[in-house]
Amino acid sequence: MTLDLDDSHHFSDRNYQDLDFASQMTLDEIASDKDFFKNNNPVLRHTVLRRRDVLEDMGLLERVAVDVHPDPKAPLGSYPGLTLDGIGLMTNHPFNMAYEAAEEFTSLLGQRTKAAGVMKNLLLQRICSSFAAGRSTAQMMLDKRTIEDEEELDGLENALDSLTDKEADCLRHIVSELGRTEARDPKLAAVNYFLDEHRTGPVPDNKTWAEHGCIIFSQYFDTAKWVASEIAKSHPDQVVAVYAGAGKSGLFRGAEFSTVEREYIKGAVKRHEIKIVVATDAACEGLNLQTLGTLINVDLPWNPSKLEQRLGRIKRFGQVRRTVDMLNLVYAQTRDEKVYSVLSRRLKDKFDIFGSLPDTLDDEWIEDQERMDEELDKYIERRQAAKNAFEIRYQTRESVDPGKERWELCSKVLARTELLERLNEGW
Repeated sequence: MTLDLDDSHHFSDRNYQDLDFASQMTLDEIASDKDFFKNNNPVLRHTVLRRRDVLEDMGLLERVAVDVHPDPKAPLGSYPGLTLDGIGLMTNHPFNMAYEAAEEFTSLLGQRTKAAGVMKNLLLQRICSSFAAGRSTAQMMLDKRTIEDEEELDGLENALDSLTDKEADCLRHIVSELGRTEARDPKLAAVNYFLDEHRTGPVPDNKTWAEHGCIIFSQYFDTAKWVASEIAKSHPDQVVAVYAGAGKSGLFRGAEFSTVEREYIKGAVKRHEIKIVVATDAACEGLNLQTLGTLINVDLPWNPSKLEQRLGRIKRFGQVRRTVDMLNLVYAQTRDEKVYSVLSRRLKDKFDIFGSLPDTLDDEWIEDQERMDEELDKYIERRQAAKNAFEIRYQTRESVDPGKERWELCSKVLARTELLERLNEGW
């Protein structure tokens, strides 16, 4: 078949009806192959995809392993600064009362609105992020103020506008309990212990996490700023950066906070002038912090792809450590711990820590721990059976010629979001 096209052209403006019969038959045969357009489209032809694990296998990148903490298999006494119940931090009475009130609130809300499911996830995830986030969220709901960092709030505003007396009492109870003097957040003690006391790395690189440099992540700005301010108070000699959305980034020097642009923080970290950064997920796209060697997840999004993106801030080209450290913090006896207990059993490959997890978790899985286990097992099977076109074309040893294809000299490297945007454009 010929469309009388020059070799430099890749499309024709001729209508299908104007083609001769033989050409139409040829096109019909091509179109009948359900994989043709998936495997032969302009994006695939002009974009080279190289997964890190393939480059590492070919020796084009040095392998960087990840040690996950707390390690459930670690000997007793490995974490003297933590009080653990399994893999979760033991909480206190005020938190337990507040958590019960949050569950009661969402149960009451579910009796009168379909938005209760979203509200339950929102409130429980925030209260499991930090005592500060739980308290501020309950107060914002009582005040009917916009909840920061939340995008999917359709229908919630109306539900909050007409709170019943019992629902409002639950929210006030959360604010009261988490505001008590004895409501001390164990996550802060854990963060300070790892920054100042827990040493990692072979001699002579056996240093504290603050000495290695540390990025601390949270989903929520109120948690991030609270953690940063508390770290700065106990580390007056350190500059602690907050890397967040537009107009929210800045530097803590002791109790003093000054606003700075995010680009300044990036440069200061690269120059080794800042060793501790607290960041939100919303701002982490394009953030390269390979000069830092440790990572703390103050909270865990129910979205493994976000965890992978967080780790990718330090596990990247230029990382000097051959093994980086990652600490995951959850409160014991909460939904967060139940979700993490299922995920943690699959974090076995130190070189591809999230390779066996899907990008997102269905809300229905989160409600049922046993079902989540089953669905994750099914996901692994489906992933092996359904490789996408990029994987088929590029993710094999045979596809990489180290001497010929200088991947690091590509004109542009696309982030995942940019790639999706390109794929969704018309041809």
